[in-house]
Amino acid sequence: MKKLLLLASVFMAITYASCQSTQEKGVDSVATSKEPRNIYTGEDGHTYGIDVKLNKGAKWEANFPTTDGMGAMLGMTKGMAENATLEDYRGLQKRLAVSYQKIVQKCTMKGEALTQLNAYLKPLKEKIDKLSTTDLEASKTLTHDIRDYLLKYSHFFYS
Repeated sequence: MKKLLLLASVFMAITYASCQSTQEKGVDSVATSKEPRNIYTGEDGHTYGIDVKLNKGAKWEANFPTTDGMGAMLGMTKGMAENATLEDYRGLQKRLAVSYQKIVQKCTMKGEALTQLNAYLKPLKEKIDKLSTTDLEASKTLTHDIRDYLLKYSHFFYS
């Protein structure tokens, strides 16, 4: 019986300390900690390494041409051979740039979803632009980086 009473007292002390630290943090941190998150987002709703905020913890709805274009670009990066030349990477850069422009032209998103898509697209555009001006090893590394970045699209958007 004493062990049970001791265990209950310890549990209550931990609970009390936890409640105290939550109250000290303020209302905002309590509210945001209740929002659903995925492995790429912090408690503030922003993503690690990508400045895209989720829609109250959920993905944003994207139009089909945007999602289809992202998939096409991902396929382009996966299709690069291990022994690709600098010219192959320049060709990849041109294909990625054309696909990127199609996404921008065919986008019908509006409001906050569009704002968040633009936040996602800006770093992608910068990566694509750099691909044509680098050396062979840097192109390989950058292509891998672009591929990884494109894979994260589905963590923020769906169609």
